[in-house]
Amino acid sequence: MTRVFPLPLKRLTATFTAAALLLTGCSSESADSGEYTSAAGSNDRIVTLGLGDVDTVLALGEQPVGYASWEAEGSGDPSGLGPWAKDKLTAEPNPIRNTTTEFSTDTAEQVASLNPTKIIAVNSGLDSDKQALLQQIAPTTFHSDQYADWQVPWDEQIKQIAAALDQEAEGEKLIEESEQAFADFRQSHPELQGKTAAIGMPYDGKIGVYTAGDGRGSFLEKLGFTIPDTFNGDGSSFFVDWSPENYSDFNGVDYVFILDYYGAIDALKNDAAFANLDVNKRGGMHWLDTDTANAMSMPNPLTIPYAIEQIEREL
Repeated sequence: MTRVFPLPLKRLTATFTAAALLLTGCSSESADSGEYTSAAGSNDRIVTLGLGDVDTVLALGEQPVGYASWEAEGSGDPSGLGPWAKDKLTAEPNPIRNTTTEFSTDTAEQVASLNPTKIIAVNSGLDSDKQALLQQIAPTTFHSDQYADWQVPWDEQIKQIAAALDQEAEGEKLIEESEQAFADFRQSHPELQGKTAAIGMPYDGKIGVYTAGDGRGSFLEKLGFTIPDTFNGDGSSFFVDWSPENYSDFNGVDYVFILDYYGAIDALKNDAAFANLDVNKRGGMHWLDTDTANAMSMPNPLTIPYAIEQIEREL
């Protein structure tokens, strides 16, 4: 994921008003609006704009005509999908870039050109102007106001996406299967249950530690680990900054998981002070690769079993 810490989205200018008028016209002319049938038997032309929403849609048997990718052009797989999802896509790959803070009229025009009948943007952080613009294109499902941007529990994401696709029963089944994957891990690793842990990613000379409100933190807790209050912040953000002078705080937990995003961990691995931490000396430090980091950042029916398998190998 190229943007690990989504920043507050800037307010859009009046150009979006003009763009909305333009898009309502272009959506009926740009893309082929012929009959479209998905693997689940639906005629919907679905575009997913929330990060990881495509995985849930694929798990429900639908084939989106376009989907948000968390990766920038030229990084990762050209399909814009993770290794957990590629074999589920039978339609032509059609990744849509720049769907978070970079969302612009160009992004909206790309969405409109696909002539969608439904837009799914649950795991997203779009402000009201961008939401209104998408609604001009097609009926759009956003996350419930009950949850803050980027902090919607994974099971709620599945419920909301499944409801938008009229597949509530299938959604519940996917949640049960995902819960079972977590339960199987906990049963296989009784020695880890209740152990304290922290998970973070190095950036700008410090470490962003993810709270239990983030997908990565909640993932650890579902595996049976406990994130101490020290690393949960005040609830106002999904991550807490940890500067080098406070790295010794990591010695207070049993396990530390450091996520790599395209080489972000290289400098930290070469940091003598970090390597000398007690938690590292006693074997509690674990490094997780980019694919695992991406999977944990957006827990869903496809990423959960994938990330569990990778973590199990690391442990």
